[in-house]
Amino acid sequence: MKTKLTLVGLLAVASITVTLLALSAGGINPAAAEGETGQIDLDASHDGQEIEVAAGTLLVITLESNPTTGFGWQLSEPIDEGLIALIESRYQPCENAEQGTVGAGGSEVWTFETLATGVATISMEYSRPWEGGEKAVQTFEITVIIN
Repeated sequence: MKTKLTLVGLLAVASITVTLLALSAGGINPAAAEGETGQIDLDASHDGQEIEVAAGTLLVITLESNPTTGFGWQLSEPIDEGLIALIESRYQPCENAEQGTVGAGGSEVWTFETLATGVATISMEYSRPWEGGEKAVQTFEITVIIN
């Protein structure tokens, strides 16, 4: 009985080790490892990257922003609404700022849902949206491969 339990324990450890090695070597897409659907959190460090996800996955993009300067994130190109839907866009004040602090920055959080198989691009720019305002001071773009 003790030998049987030891063998089961060794098999479990070996299985976990192989999975971790595959993830660290890039053999398994971390987005796909979450299952059929889920949520992928992205930020400025993902700019210019390709991500591979399943249809039904939420993509939550968090980018630094300070609306008191007149700047804000906006889509620089329309998204393919057959492949990706914009669910929500909201401002989130900095957690360290005191309530009501004037001029304190924070983040904009954009939530998208992948809808169908295909390849789509999410392109954004940090701009002053009014006419004559500064455009594309910062940009963010990801290519989404939806399986």
